[in-house]
Amino acid sequence: MKAVIYARYSSHNQREESIEGQLRECHEFALKNDFIVVDEYIDRAISGKTDNRPSFQRLIKDSEKGHFDAVIMYTLDRFARNRYDSAIYKAKLKRNGVKIFYAKQPMPDTPEGIILESVLEGYAEYYSENLARSIKRGMKENALHGIAMGSPVLGYKIGNDRQYEIDPVGAKAVRTIFTMYAEGKSKTQIVNWLNEHGFKTSRGNAFNKNSLSRILRNDKYIGVYRYDDVVLEDAVPPIIDKTLFDKVQATFRHNYTARAKAKAIEDYLLTTKVFCGHCGEPMVGESGTSKTGKVHHYYKCVNRKRKHNCEKKVEKKEWLERTVVEFTVQQVLTDENIEKISTRAMELIEKELQDTSILIGLQERLKETNKRIKNLMSAIEQGIITPTTKERLEELEEERRDLEGQIAREEMKKPLLTKERIMYWLESFKRGDIEDVEYQRRIIDTLVNSVYVYDDGDKGRKLVLTFNISGNNTLTISSSDIERTAPLRLNKLDSICNPCSVERNDNGAVCEYHIQCRYFYDMVWMCL
Repeated sequence: MKAVIYARYSSHNQREESIEGQLRECHEFALKNDFIVVDEYIDRAISGKTDNRPSFQRLIKDSEKGHFDAVIMYTLDRFARNRYDSAIYKAKLKRNGVKIFYAKQPMPDTPEGIILESVLEGYAEYYSENLARSIKRGMKENALHGIAMGSPVLGYKIGNDRQYEIDPVGAKAVRTIFTMYAEGKSKTQIVNWLNEHGFKTSRGNAFNKNSLSRILRNDKYIGVYRYDDVVLEDAVPPIIDKTLFDKVQATFRHNYTARAKAKAIEDYLLTTKVFCGHCGEPMVGESGTSKTGKVHHYYKCVNRKRKHNCEKKVEKKEWLERTVVEFTVQQVLTDENIEKISTRAMELIEKELQDTSILIGLQERLKETNKRIKNLMSAIEQGIITPTTKERLEELEEERRDLEGQIAREEMKKPLLTKERIMYWLESFKRGDIEDVEYQRRIIDTLVNSVYVYDDGDKGRKLVLTFNISGNNTLTISSSDIERTAPLRLNKLDSICNPCSVERNDNGAVCEYHIQCRYFYDMVWMCL
């Protein structure tokens, strides 16, 4: 009699016999009973509670072809742990002339055997359901105590007591992600920054925009523990504060309403930040062509555009953006604010320099990576070398180079900046070229939180600006204010290194400390 063997293994249940063990027992059974084994069907790490098993379904389909007369399994529960599936598929096999045999559970071909098989199937289903219930109950109990389950997310590691602990290196990446996004940086800019600085995801991969979205929406970073229906506040050490988290979620909502921004040929700098003062809805970028063929760009209230129930007039793009930039520079980059920002920046820089947790975390990772490389080299010296071994060794060596680079950057950090130099840089930034679109973008992205535009009758229009600074952060501008304000005459500082205000050398390159300066430059804007 020609037979095939079916073997299955559920990874969550470690008491089951391995695939190799099942095959060995089934082959011995076939030999003793004069079966000729013509094929093997194997499903790895798939529960018997479902019939969605590739090899199992292939076996049922192949039984229609008449190539075998019997199926041999290790035990009855390998076939199914669901009585409905068991009855349906056994009926199909019987209709196709295929018998079922169990290597470790012989079933007599009698009416009593039918009853025995039915009892054993019922017990198998009961065992499976009871096991699942026990596992779920145990996991829920763990969740109620805030015990970590599964793989940790970026910024956390699992301690010896199975509680979440902060990983300094990952936490640095998380804080940077939230801060940059809240400041208006695009996902592409953030991803590029993370990858350029050698940061990795929790799985050790390079960052992409998808992994970034999951991080930005995860409230675990403000201390919330979630599992199934269990939600615990303050059960996880927070990495960021709730104010920053809420700001990021609000930015998400704004960006969603303006998701066509990336597709626009013209760059509308105030997208997600400009709103109709009358109905509160966002104003979005639009364009139109006049009779002369000239293209005009402007901002239009969403309610007027889609629902036609708002009378807010459109605003010319160039005029609105330039006005916002001019008044932002005048209002925010005052001598008083520059003094405050510089003082706060130095305090933050000194605190950051005193914190060696990131450096220690990187050194521990490097030590562990070197240990893995050493173990792999020992295996190679013993003759264990495969394409996979070579690929893994290259991955570890690349990881070591990245870690060494990060450690070098951490060790190089020293207070290159003084309060006076920060103040000088901010003064230089204040004198930037207002005609430069990139300068406008930086002012708006960094300093502007929101702009509300009102039609003010015969008086023209009124703007209400809110800035990303503490203290007096709101400014109301009328048409008369705009008329009285002389246009800013600002010059580009082409000879100045943007981050640190150090003069460039003769060939136009940035100063020799440019890498460190970029770090301190980012720190300055965290102090607004």
